[in-house]
Amino acid sequence: MDDHVPIDRLYHGVRQLRQSPDVFLVDDFLSADECASIIAAAEKEDMTQSPVVYAGWSNDVRDIVTSVSRGPALWAGACAMLIGSSTSGPGVGVLLAGAGAFAAVVGVAGAGAAAWVRYQEQQLRGMRTSTSCVLRGSSAGEIAYIKNAEALMPGSTCENFEAPTVIRYEKGQRLAPHFDANKGADVEDAKRGGQTLVTMLLYLNDVDADGGGGDTRFGKLDPPLTVKPKKGSCLVFFPATKDGVFDERLEHEGTETTQTKWICRIWAHQGAVNPPFGLPNDWKG
Repeated sequence: MDDHVPIDRLYHGVRQLRQSPDVFLVDDFLSADECASIIAAAEKEDMTQSPVVYAGWSNDVRDIVTSVSRGPALWAGACAMLIGSSTSGPGVGVLLAGAGAFAAVVGVAGAGAAAWVRYQEQQLRGMRTSTSCVLRGSSAGEIAYIKNAEALMPGSTCENFEAPTVIRYEKGQRLAPHFDANKGADVEDAKRGGQTLVTMLLYLNDVDADGGGGDTRFGKLDPPLTVKPKKGSCLVFFPATKDGVFDERLEHEGTETTQTKWICRIWAHQGAVNPPFGLPNDWKG
């Protein structure tokens, strides 16, 4: 599970916070002025409630429908055929009755699975109370961020990066435990480069260490790992292997903050990320 996208461990400011799974922090990844540049760019945009998606819904729907089709639906079809044969004898009508009962139960299962997905999406909206916007790599800070990210990950290209996303947490806001990779990435993230291989969280401002909150916390690690926001530092971890295998150890959260917290996120994906998720096609930095 630790065969992740390689990074330059000699890059200036790199510190390894955790081994297996590997978690790194890069000090002074951006300057104070570059961080301010990104915040200024975000403030010109429409900051709306940060989206939260039910990652893995395609797998859940498939598993529900498959389980029902191999169990209850088969029994319903068999019972329909038994009843039909006892009343009218064997024939095509009995087979049609069995097939109809099977299809009806599978259809109900599909509808139930869809309702489950909608319910989960509603529940997830309460997990993330921040506001965010997607930038296009135009400010000095964004350009530096993207170019530094390419330098940190030798062989990588910004074509596989999602465009920088700025997220603002006000007092009392948080992000509940979640994953950045997706077990259903082949289907659900096909239009945004597939699986998320690398998460880069750039802290754009300091949050007071004494009770300020807003930490990034990896609660499944033993012991749990907590990272405090520091302006210009960049947290780097790997939600999946370089081959796209989901790593459930990297569940993390943004704890409740008592002060305004700004971060900028770049996700590196397995394949090219086209607009509107990726950078403009003519982006040159």
